[in-house]
Amino acid sequence: MGQLVRLNTVFGNKKLPVIIDRDISALEAEIRALPGLRAFWDMSDPAVRNVSGGRIVKITDKSALGNHLTATPEQAPLLDNSILGGVSSAYFDGSKGMVSDTDAFKASMNNMTIVVFAMKSEATTPVSSILVSGKENAFVSVYARNTSISINSANLDLNKGNLIGKPLSLIASTDFSANRSTIRDDKGFNSGANLTPRKLKDEPALVGKWPASANPENAVGWKGYVGHVMVFDGYIADNQYTSDLLLEYARRKYNTPAWE
Repeated sequence: MGQLVRLNTVFGNKKLPVIIDRDISALEAEIRALPGLRAFWDMSDPAVRNVSGGRIVKITDKSALGNHLTATPEQAPLLDNSILGGVSSAYFDGSKGMVSDTDAFKASMNNMTIVVFAMKSEATTPVSSILVSGKENAFVSVYARNTSISINSANLDLNKGNLIGKPLSLIASTDFSANRSTIRDDKGFNSGANLTPRKLKDEPALVGKWPASANPENAVGWKGYVGHVMVFDGYIADNQYTSDLLLEYARRKYNTPAWE
C-alpha cells in the first residue's frame, strides 16, 4: 500500500479519458475570503438556487453581505443543466432579468470589478446585449457585442472575433476617479486610460438586463447563459494573482477553456 509502481510499457489505447481536476472548493473558499467582495451570485450551485416552474427566482449571495439576487416569476431566467460544460446556469432570452435586493454599487467606491462567466447564444440586433448594469445607471455596465466585450457604454472594448456560442470568462475593472478601465479574459486583456468619465450611484445591480429608462435601440437584454457573477470593491484586473485565481476557478468549474 502507498507504493507507486511504474510499468515499463506503452498502452495501446490512446483514447483513455484525461483526468481533470474539477474540485473548486478550495478556490471558492479563497474567493469568498477576498477583501472587497460585495456579491457572489452562483447560478450553477443548487445549494443557493431557488427554482420555481423551471425558472430561477432567487440566488442566495455567497458573499458576507447577503445581498441576494431575485426575480419575479415573469422575469426569471430558465434553469439550464447542460450548456456550460455540463454545469447548471441561468438562460436569459433577452426579456428576463434579475436584481439584487440591496445596493451592490456604492457612489463611494472609487474602483469596481465585475466578474462574469457567460455565453452569448445568438447574434443580436442591436448588437449590444447587457450582462450586468446598475438598476438606474445604464452608463456603468458589462455587455457583449457580437464580436467584442464592452464596459461602461463603450468606454472600453476587448475584441474577440465572433463570440457567439463561446464561453466568456471576464474580469472587468474600472477606476472611476482616474477614468481608467481594464477588461481581462483567459487569452489577454485591454486597458484604457483617460476614458469618458463615469460615476457610480448607490443602487442595486441588474443581471441580464439594463434599466427600463435606457434606450432599447442601443442594447437589448442578455441573450444567452450566465454561470456566475461577482462584484468587487477594488481594481481586480491589476492584481495578477487574484485574476489568475478567478480565471482558474472558472476553468475548473465549467471544464472548458474561456476561448478557443
